[in-house]
Amino acid sequence: MEKYHIVQISDTHLFGDKNQKINGSNSYQNLKNVINHLISLEKNPDLIVVSGDLSQDCTFESYQHLANLLNRCKIKYYFFPGNHDDVNVINKVFDMNWMQDKADYSFDLNGWSVNVIDTSVYPEVGGELSDKQLKTLEENLKQNKNKPTIIFMHHHPVLVNSRWLDKMILKNADKFNAVIKSNLQIKAVLFGHIHQVFEKDINGIFYGSAPACCYQVLPKTETFTIEKLNAGYRLIELDGDKFSSRVIWVD
Repeated sequence: MEKYHIVQISDTHLFGDKNQKINGSNSYQNLKNVINHLISLEKNPDLIVVSGDLSQDCTFESYQHLANLLNRCKIKYYFFPGNHDDVNVINKVFDMNWMQDKADYSFDLNGWSVNVIDTSVYPEVGGELSDKQLKTLEENLKQNKNKPTIIFMHHHPVLVNSRWLDKMILKNADKFNAVIKSNLQIKAVLFGHIHQVFEKDINGIFYGSAPACCYQVLPKTETFTIEKLNAGYRLIELDGDKFSSRVIWVD
C-alpha cells in the first residue's frame, strides 16, 4: 500500500472583495499563497480537505473565489461548512444540493475510512451534533471497524486551554468522545475553528487542528490575541495503517 498524503486547510474566511482584510490579513491572498505553494511541490498531495469557515461574509463571490483557487491546483478536494458558512449559498456555487440538511459524509481512501461530520449550527458560533448524526457516525464506524479511520470536523471536541475559545467547543463533546473512545480503529480526529496549532494524544487517538489560512491566534490565552504567523496547513500521511502529520507554514 502506497503512502497517501492529505492537506488539511482550514478557516479561509474569504470575502467577496479580494482586497478586504480580516484582523490585518488578506484571506484571499493567503489562500492563493497556499495553493501556489501546493502547485510548486515536486510531488503534489493526493487530496485536500478544507475544514470549515470557508467564507467570512457568506457571499456568492467568496465561495466562487474558493472554487476558483482550489480548481487551479488540480488536486481532488473535499470541504464542509463551519459556523461562518451559509450552506444555501455554498450549494449555489458548488451545486451540492445534498448539503441541505447536514454535510456529513464518509468515503474510503487507500484502505482507510474517512468520516466528515458537520458540526455547524448556523449562525451560532459554537457547534453541536444531533443524536441522528451521532447514531450515523456509530453505524459507519461499526461497518468499517476493520479499517483505520480518521474523522474531520470543524469545531474542537476537546478543551484547548484558551478560556475564550473553549466557550465555543462542540457542545456535546462528551457524547462524541464517548463514541470515539469505544472505536479503537480511529487514528485521528482533525478539526479547525481555533486558528492555532493544537496536538494531543488521548487514549491513543491523535486530536489535532490545522492552523488557519487567514490569521492565527495566540494559544492558551484568556482573551482573543492575534499571533503574527503566516498561513499554514496540516500535512497528513497515511502509510499502511499508520497515521502521522505535521504543520507546514507558507511564506
